[in-house]
Amino acid sequence: MIQHRISVETRSDIYALIARDLHRATDDRDLARRLARHGLGYRDTNGGRKLVTLPHGIEVMDLA
Repeated sequence: MIQHRISVETRSDIYALIARDLHRATDDRDLARRLARHGLGYRDTNGGRKLVTLPHGIEVMDLA
């Protein structure tokens, strides 16, 4: 898999973009719908939940 490096500032900007949706989502389906509006999605892995791009599924950052 190709490793993509994202700066701390960019991660902060991405989180600011989706923070409201993360906190207001009522369930996983609602979260997926809210993230899709931004061209993003999530993937559950052994290492935790990851924010990914749509439709390619490239990992952007960890979701806590």
